[in-house]
Amino acid sequence: MTITMTTKNQITLPKKIVDALHLHQGSLFDVKVSKNRIELIPLKVEENPFTDEDYKRLEKLYQKEKHTAKKVTKEYIDSLGKKEKS
Repeated sequence: MTITMTTKNQITLPKKIVDALHLHQGSLFDVKVSKNRIELIPLKVEENPFTDEDYKRLEKLYQKEKHTAKKVTKEYIDSLGKKEKS
């Protein structure tokens, strides 16, 4: 099977491959290069829901850190640039 790379360095996977591997728009791949070969390995993305314990830890961290955040304003960003120039 031969495919062609476009001027934007893109390739299109043939429908037979897409169907056989149950791929869809947005599918992710691990890309491996060895010598003169390119290997595309489809990645499975699984949702890992938060547990009640996870939410408790996040809330605890939020409560601890919420007063340390700086308000990001144009003046604050401009002041960062002035510090770098000093």
